[in-house]
Amino acid sequence: MLQRVHEQRSQYNNDAKLAKSKIWTTGKLVYYHIFAHIYGWCGSFADIVTVNSTWTKGHINQLWHADAEIVYPPCDTDRLNELGLGHRKQKIVSVAQFRPEKDHSMQLKAIAKLLEKYPQWRDVPGFELVLIGSSRNEGDEQRISRLKQEAADLGITDSVRFQVNASFEQLVTELETAKVGLHTMWNEHFGIGVVEYMAAGLIPVAHRSGGPKMDIVTDYDGKPTGYLADTIDGFAESLHEALSLSETEYERMASNARASASDKFSEVAFSRELMRSLRTCLT
Repeated sequence: MLQRVHEQRSQYNNDAKLAKSKIWTTGKLVYYHIFAHIYGWCGSFADIVTVNSTWTKGHINQLWHADAEIVYPPCDTDRLNELGLGHRKQKIVSVAQFRPEKDHSMQLKAIAKLLEKYPQWRDVPGFELVLIGSSRNEGDEQRISRLKQEAADLGITDSVRFQVNASFEQLVTELETAKVGLHTMWNEHFGIGVVEYMAAGLIPVAHRSGGPKMDIVTDYDGKPTGYLADTIDGFAESLHEALSLSETEYERMASNARASASDKFSEVAFSRELMRSLRTCLT
């Protein structure tokens, strides 16, 4: 956040008009630096520090002057592993609350770019992007309406479907019939949704930052587990590559991604790593 404010880059929590103001930027930097020092001072009293990812570890180590232990959040991989890999559609799903930081707009633009560069996908049976997420309040409802309008403006309404406040059964149905899971949040600390994609047999196409880059969509057993991108063109190309895999290639990568998720992010792995990090207090 400090870097973004310093560079006067606008985003959902750094208004474009205010981001260009030197006075406002200076004020925010002073505030954030003071807060960071207080935050670091409080954290320095901890005997044991655990964090949820490599990205968070670097952040906390710098602010707290600590040596944090990484304990990945648990995912119910066993249940999702039961979903079969066969008979899946050329379908992309995105599972995320309709919050601004999730950047659903980039997903829509990526689909529009994909269809612009590779129009043949429009004719593929089952091809679509399904946006699955909860709507918490009127603000979310307005955001969803704007996204639907953006899809219309981009000319991709026929290729995009919104599943708002879907039940768990509906979520599982969408996951077990899709091949690709899309994630576009910049610098997400961990990214449990990406892990769930992998456990459910989807190939992740995730943002090249934060937890997905450093911990999740990484090679496993010397083989890839998915794709990373950080631009609209990059996402479009990665989606094209993932969807263009043969059935054999898809099953090979999806199986490797599933194995990685089960090995690193299962409830068993969480219990083991948590006990390891607490051993100095328990012995």
